[in-house]
Amino acid sequence: MATTKLNAEQYSAMDTKTAGILLVYAGKEGKDTAQHFFGDDFVPKNKSENELFRVWKNVVKTMWETKREELKLREDNDGIRSKFRASTPTRIIIRNAKGELVKSYELDESVWAKIGLVPTKKDIDKLVSSRDYNKAIHAATKASFDALGFRVDLNVKPVNTVEEALDNAAKEVEAELQPAPVEAAA
Repeated sequence: MATTKLNAEQYSAMDTKTAGILLVYAGKEGKDTAQHFFGDDFVPKNKSENELFRVWKNVVKTMWETKREELKLREDNDGIRSKFRASTPTRIIIRNAKGELVKSYELDESVWAKIGLVPTKKDIDKLVSSRDYNKAIHAATKASFDALGFRVDLNVKPVNTVEEALDNAAKEVEAELQPAPVEAAA
């Protein structure tokens, strides 16, 4: 696992072409903070959806494994906490090894209040076998990946206003009541 938590100063001073995945969180007074995932597991080799999914799955897996270990350690020392935040980031930035932008998700413009990166204790407790655990990580990754790409176009006009719907219904009824044209016999 290669990750670091960046405070507002560190994040603002960070090179904008840094490879890996940045989870950007809204900070006080507009000073954002971030969690940076770097290394081969978190740097996409190309811009394909499969490669984006691979690196995103590594982020989710890292968070799940850390949370599972945290829960074990907290049984003996309740003061132990991981650096991962359960809140949803405002932005997710994914850059390749050259520092080129591969994908950027603007979550503050999204309809999702949370995307569930860090599992709950309930999520971890219901997993018995390692197969269940791996399936759960894959399912959680797919759900959050799908949510990231989901956008609702809120600028779409409604199909019909109530008045238009009533007018259209009246026209349809009127058309049905009209007698069928009679063909002239030849």
